[in-house]
Order: sequence, then structure tokens, then C-alpha cells
Amino acid sequence: MIRRRPARPAGRHRNGQASTTSPRRSWDSHARADADRLNRAWAGWAVLYGTGSRRFHAIAARPLLEPLILSDHTPEGLEAQMREAEMAAIIRHEHETPVSTPNGPRLP
Repeated sequence: MIRRRPARPAGRHRNGQASTTSPRRSWDSHARADADRLNRAWAGWAVLYGTGSRRFHAIAARPLLEPLILSDHTPEGLEAQMREAEMAAIIRHEHETPVSTPNGPRLP
């Protein structure tokens, strides 16, 4: 039979000494705050910060023909990519929308 040790409280441990609590760290708090700000500012996007990759990621939250995922090292660079993607979507949508004429709708 395997004997289990009694559960220890969370924190740092050393044999023969009482356990101490360790401070909780917030990794890359400034970058995560920037990602949260972008997430609130851009309604059609889900913006995340990867603490492992140290990159900002944006996922289009709109129904598109294919998924759109953007990534950059800086929040400014990601925001520029998001702006370009939105402009491209507007231009594409204008070309797909029929134009009404007196003779009926037609495609450009």
C-alpha cells in the first residue's frame, strides 16, 4: 500500500520548516492591460496576449468565409493590421454588393 503524505498548504516548502506563502505574480501586466484596452476598443475582434509567445493576437469575431487571425509583437502593430484588415473587408464588401440602377441591380 502506498502511503500518502498529508496535503500541504500552498507556498514554499522545506523539510523541517513551516511553509511560507509565496507572492502571486502577474506576468506581463502592462502587455495584458494593452490587450484588454484593444479588446474593448475593437468590438469586432477578440484580442489576447500570449505570455509564452510575448505576442499580441487578434481573432476576427465576425462571420467570415475563412478565419482571420493576426499577430504582432506590439499593440500598435497589431492595431495597424486590424485597421488594414477592416479596410480590406470594406473594399471587398463594396465589390460584392449589387449596385441598384434604374434597370435593376447589377454587379460592378
